[in-house]
Amino acid sequence: MFALPLTLLASAWVVTAQDNDLDTYHPHGAFAFIRSGERTPLIAGDGQVLTAVGAQQMYKLGQSLRARWIDGDNAGLGVQNIANMSVDMLNNDQISVQTLDKQYLVSSGQAFMQGMYPPNAVGNSTGLGDSTGLLADGTVVQAPLNGYQYATVQSFNEFAYNSIYIDGNSNCPEAKLQSLQYTVSNDFENTKAASRDTYDLLQTSWFQGNLLDDQRDYDHALEIWDYLEYQYTHNRTVYERLTGSPVYTGVYNATRYLADEYAWNFWGNTGASNSTDAQAIGGMTLAAEILHQFQNLVADRQNHSTSTPGVSQPITLLFGETDPMINLMSLMLMDARDKNFRAIPPYASAIIFELFSTGGSGTFPQSEDDLWVRFYYHNGTADFNDQLIAFPMFNHGPSQTDMKWTDFNMMFSRVMMNTIPQWCATCSAPSLFCTGVDSDVIIVANPKSSAGGKSNGPSPAVAGVIGAVVTLAVAGLLFALAMLLGGVRFHRVQRRSKSELGGFKGSNKLASDADVANFAKGGALPAGIVSFGATNNTDPRTRHERVGSWELRQKEFGKYKSGDMGEEFPSPRESFEHIDAVASRPVQPRESV
Repeated sequence: MFALPLTLLASAWVVTAQDNDLDTYHPHGAFAFIRSGERTPLIAGDGQVLTAVGAQQMYKLGQSLRARWIDGDNAGLGVQNIANMSVDMLNNDQISVQTLDKQYLVSSGQAFMQGMYPPNAVGNSTGLGDSTGLLADGTVVQAPLNGYQYATVQSFNEFAYNSIYIDGNSNCPEAKLQSLQYTVSNDFENTKAASRDTYDLLQTSWFQGNLLDDQRDYDHALEIWDYLEYQYTHNRTVYERLTGSPVYTGVYNATRYLADEYAWNFWGNTGASNSTDAQAIGGMTLAAEILHQFQNLVADRQNHSTSTPGVSQPITLLFGETDPMINLMSLMLMDARDKNFRAIPPYASAIIFELFSTGGSGTFPQSEDDLWVRFYYHNGTADFNDQLIAFPMFNHGPSQTDMKWTDFNMMFSRVMMNTIPQWCATCSAPSLFCTGVDSDVIIVANPKSSAGGKSNGPSPAVAGVIGAVVTLAVAGLLFALAMLLGGVRFHRVQRRSKSELGGFKGSNKLASDADVANFAKGGALPAGIVSFGATNNTDPRTRHERVGSWELRQKEFGKYKSGDMGEEFPSPRESFEHIDAVASRPVQPRESV
């Protein structure tokens, strides 16, 4: 009942503040997580693609944020220019664009950047446009599409650890398991029963064979809304039926509200969970990425007047899906004062964080106490002429939309998932990059970096090099002690001449018997022979043929299981023991005539 008045109060205060603080509000960096533009439905079969409608959504959002952060030619989403940003020519060192390797996400990033940095033609020899198009003889070579600018869009697949900061829920079995607990709750069953009549009104033909008749229920609320929203926009028959027939009055909105409820309980609602909140793990990793980018920017700008290429970027843009957005807003307690945050963000919606200072000077402050963070939410269905609306974080009052950087650092460090090993352990993840990860080597964000100003600790890359050098030094020292105290020695083994070998087993075998085991009973196994068999020491070992190929070795060892160190995965130590047995035989005198 009180959510709407509070929202209006906050909005009114923020718009007034933005109108009046142009000369005192100095943004130094921005981070935005943006939902893609409209795409084809998830259950439509083939991989989803960005539609023309979605491309226009991204393009217009790029134009609006360009006006806010870069050139300020029109009011749009407000004018709060970031100092030293390249205005006309795209500088990829100033903007980081990241997404997953899905067509509609990569295309969303590209369309957005077309709006943020539109084509810039070489006008004349005065240097307008890309100067690399000016030739020595005075002629001008124009880039394709009248000066199209190519933005660097980094895309990560599921095998790259970077992907968890854009979508930490995928490939996380524990997150899905905790989310599915909602589907066995009384709330779920009650909503399912109450919504049965609504879903029964939906025509199966509207879903073009992608949804079965018995799947029209609350169990498939997300898939139904995703498909129906697309059909409502692109299918005239469906649109006219839902808007023109009294039978379907309110059905379209009802399916949206049901999808909102399902999504919130599936990815948000962390306050109602008695577990580790793994269902919001995508928001935890996203929080780590946000904090990491701002920490890098603060540390870099306090040491340099401008951002250093390769170290920090003033603007970071991530393009993804709705679940990390719902995760993060739940962790930030955004729904505590406005229940609208429990809804699925529409296409082209964005959550935006700006790092800024206030006062008469726009220079970067040396004291972190003079830095602030403001959170904005842009609804993709809103008019782009509307200014961004700031909202208070972590259940602060309506007028407390600005949070001190030190407080923001502390609060985000509490909700974030800080390391790759932590994500792998929490998720019980089968991801390839989790194999062999057993220590906090990769650190995304350091919550202590702002405790006393600057961080004096080494970067993760430097720490990794130091760790490797220390490990090698310790190993070398232990090995030297083993040689000194344990009598470990090396010597060259004299090889017999090839003329004395009748096969790989000497005179006991022919040259054609390369893969046949033939050794004396009780003799030591030669190198290359691996024995398996009964685990009882009283039972004789089962002899096996020498492994002559990779395929035979796989057949003999059995299928490898990741993380399986039981009896089915033999230790390579046994082979080394057999080599030691052969090398330890006493020298036999050779008699010949």
